[in-house]
Formats: sequence, structure tokens, C-alpha cells
Amino acid sequence: MKIINHFIPVFTEQLESTVAYYESLANRSMDRTWDIPEAGLSLATVYPYVIVSGSVEAMEPARSLRAVVYVDSMTELKEELKKQNTVIVRDQYGPIGPSVFVQHPDGCFIEYVEPVKTVI
Repeated sequence: MKIINHFIPVFTEQLESTVAYYESLANRSMDRTWDIPEAGLSLATVYPYVIVSGSVEAMEPARSLRAVVYVDSMTELKEELKKQNTVIVRDQYGPIGPSVFVQHPDGCFIEYVEPVKTVI
């Protein structure tokens, strides 16, 4: 399993102005945007940032997220996590591909995603 990309999460109630700020800071355009209606969230990426927007209440469960890491094999990642006795908090198929939310032994909360080939 290889790490193929990573994003730093940013939380905001103002998606449009925050995207504009990070586009200026990173000197690049927004890569993509998508909604997670069941969670009340809208997201956008301006590499290396993933901007998470919604109400304070909607964002609360995600605020402990420290990074989003793209991997080339979810199967291999899960095998390694099992060997390391690492807790998988949530296992899901999201809008980008299969993902797991993991709490590392040091308490760090990371989302790992195996992106479908069209979004890498």
C-alpha cells in the first residue's frame, strides 16, 4: 500500500469566501466540490486543503480530523491496520471512493481514502 496524496482539513461556515482565500494562497483553482447531504456538509479541494463547510453542529463530528490521506489499496491498508491493532472508527464508501476513519494509538484521527481513478 502506498500513500498517493494527502489533504489538510479546514473547517468553515463560509465555503465560497474560504475557497477564494485558499485559491489565492495556493495560487491555484479549486480542484473539485461535492456535497454530503446526509451530514449537512459541502466540501471543496484546493490542493493541499480540503475545505469542509456546514453549520457548527454539522461540522462538529469531523473537527477532530487531522488529515485526509489517499492510498492506492484500501485492502492492504486494512490489513496493516489490523496487524497494528488500530481502531477503524467508520468504514464507508463515500463520494470519492472507499474510506475509513481511523483513530491512531496516539489519538490522531485520520481519514484514509482509496479514490476512484477519475478523481486522483
